Amino acid sequence: MAHVRVPVRTLGTVRWGALAYMGDTHEICGEKADCIDQKFSFAGGHRVRLFRFKKNVHWKIPQGVELDIAAVAPAQAARRHQGR
Repeated sequence: MAHVRVPVRTLGTVRWGALAYMGDTHEICGEKADCIDQKFSFAGGHRVRLFRFKKNVHWKIPQGVELDIAAVAPAQAARRHQGR
């Protein structure tokens, strides 16, 4: 499985994955999403909405984001092609 490195930003004692550095628009899907704070105060006093995603959460990787495949094992040939 390929990996994406996400910058980490610490605000107070909380660490946040900084997806904003990876693109302008992000698509996130999950089985359940709740807005838990409509006026969450983030870095520099920016007001943002805070959501909680549950179960089967995925993030659509924006074009241009580099994937780290250094630790990915090469695929093996299909059985019908081995040894021929």
